[in-house]
Amino acid sequence: MSRRPEPRRMIIGGEEAVVVAPEEYERLATTRRQVGAQGARIRVLKHELQHALALLTAVESLLADVPHGRPGPPFDGGGGGDAGHPAASCVRCGLLELIHRRPSAGTRGGLTAL
Repeated sequence: MSRRPEPRRMIIGGEEAVVVAPEEYERLATTRRQVGAQGARIRVLKHELQHALALLTAVESLLADVPHGRPGPPFDGGGGGDAGHPAASCVRCGLLELIHRRPSAGTRGGLTAL
């Protein structure tokens, strides 16, 4: 591995300053803009995640009113099993299971298409 170059330092007006070449300054400015854009994207994703969690909480509270024992439609339960297999004998229980399932590697949010 190559060694990181030490920056050139100067004293200007009694203050220490670091001197960089114009090309290096442009690279630093570009990196700073990229980091700023990533920070903005993270804030948007955080807001979207909070919205999704609030939506799941609302769905969960609505499911509390669905009676137990209502047979569910055929679906793979989000686990990638045999399509058309009745994964839940109760709609309420099946949906709650999907909501509480932890994401697994290779799936988007731990769910597959119903």
